[in-house]
Amino acid sequence: MRLVARFAAAAFSLAVSLAALALPATAQTIFANDGTIGLVPPDGMMPVPGVPGFQDPAAKASILVLEMPKPAYAEITTNVATKELEKQGVTVEERRDLTLADGVPAVLLKGFQTVGAGALKKWILIAGGKDQTGMITVQFPEAAASRYPDAKVEAALKTVVFRAPPSPEEMLAKLPFTLDQLSGYQVMKVIGSNAVLLTKPDADKPAGEGKDAPQTQSFFIVAVGPGDIREEEREAVAKRAIASVPGIKELRVERGGPLRVGGQPGYELIANAVDQQTGQPVKVAQWLSFGRNGYLRMVGVAPAQTFEADYTAMRAVRDGVTLR
Repeated sequence: MRLVARFAAAAFSLAVSLAALALPATAQTIFANDGTIGLVPPDGMMPVPGVPGFQDPAAKASILVLEMPKPAYAEITTNVATKELEKQGVTVEERRDLTLADGVPAVLLKGFQTVGAGALKKWILIAGGKDQTGMITVQFPEAAASRYPDAKVEAALKTVVFRAPPSPEEMLAKLPFTLDQLSGYQVMKVIGSNAVLLTKPDADKPAGEGKDAPQTQSFFIVAVGPGDIREEEREAVAKRAIASVPGIKELRVERGGPLRVGGQPGYELIANAVDQQTGQPVKVAQWLSFGRNGYLRMVGVAPAQTFEADYTAMRAVRDGVTLR
């Protein structure tokens, strides 16, 4: 499954559609939300607590910083950018290649986005760091153009730098749950402050197989959701949740029902689906574990031909998830 393409497209869509957010007058590099991508923000922009970005509320100006896997740089700059921008109503007036500090390659897109009767000026910098890809989006209404002239915005974007990503142990320590059993899965990305994406290497893939061949990688997501879900609502909540699993289509629930998960009331669903990128059949396992103030959601997706083995590993991962 082409996870990189999937997440690159989703991140690009998010970056161009968010409403205005922006950081303080400082000559120091700031790593927003304690992330791995830093920059010297323009005067007037302040960090946003809990958000990977900066904002100037008075000017309705914002900078959003998105971190993605390293391969996303090529995926976005060659395949995703133009298509996704057009879908979001963004007109690109200029595209330039840049070289940032430490020789980091980058692409700068400059244009505007029509929003209702008005328009937002927009810059998108896509930078390919050593260990990850960064997408930095700047936007504000035309009325704020005098406060943030082109030269000021571009000067800030050219200060973008990368630092080494945290170790899997450091990333997992920030989550509201622990993972005591990975069963062959590896941490790919911690998402926000309440979710983690795990992937399983393609152990059986021939060494000489080309990079464009269909991938058979399985993945597993653990996330915490808010809310006290009443017993009579749990089946409906579980079915809505499994219908929203990314990267698949033609989902058909095969079986499921209530069960105990980690000592808590829960709900399991097993479904058949098709991978959007490869068209290959996959199977989906989802478990919800309900608590008083929220619930754990655990979702595994694997190729249909390896699902039985992966299902055993998924259940082991599920049973090793514990709220802190």
